[in-house]
Amino acid sequence: MSNELVIPNVEIAENGRPISQERIDPNVATFIMQSVQAAQLVKIRKLEETKVPIGTKSLKYTITDTVKRIDISPPWISLSMINDGNSEVYISTNEDGEHDLLDQVPVKKNETFNLNLNFPVIGIIWLKATDGGSASVRIHGIQGKEAR
Repeated sequence: MSNELVIPNVEIAENGRPISQERIDPNVATFIMQSVQAAQLVKIRKLEETKVPIGTKSLKYTITDTVKRIDISPPWISLSMINDGNSEVYISTNEDGEHDLLDQVPVKKNETFNLNLNFPVIGIIWLKATDGGSASVRIHGIQGKEAR
């Protein structure tokens, strides 16, 4: 959607005679500007509504050296992952396609990874343990409202 204001093709008449479109009645210009402002305020309000948590979700998985994809719906605002296992666990969010995750920061045994994005945009969580290892992880998330 463009942020440009498009002036509709309107014929303006004064005393029954068409006048040049270069001059817009100040009342019409005021109405157009107020309409644009109202539309922007509605967008901002809808965006702010998505920041209000609608619930929490807790998940528990055993992670191996095979990449695990977890789809999240509705999207989460934030998440915490606790590594209860012996191996390091690599975590990534919202990337498309298979990847090995080894370029991510590892979460060591008894460490917690926290991610807060302020908006509900966490839709995918990718997890992988170090090669040959496995770990039990607990994931807690705060669900948000999807943007309309």
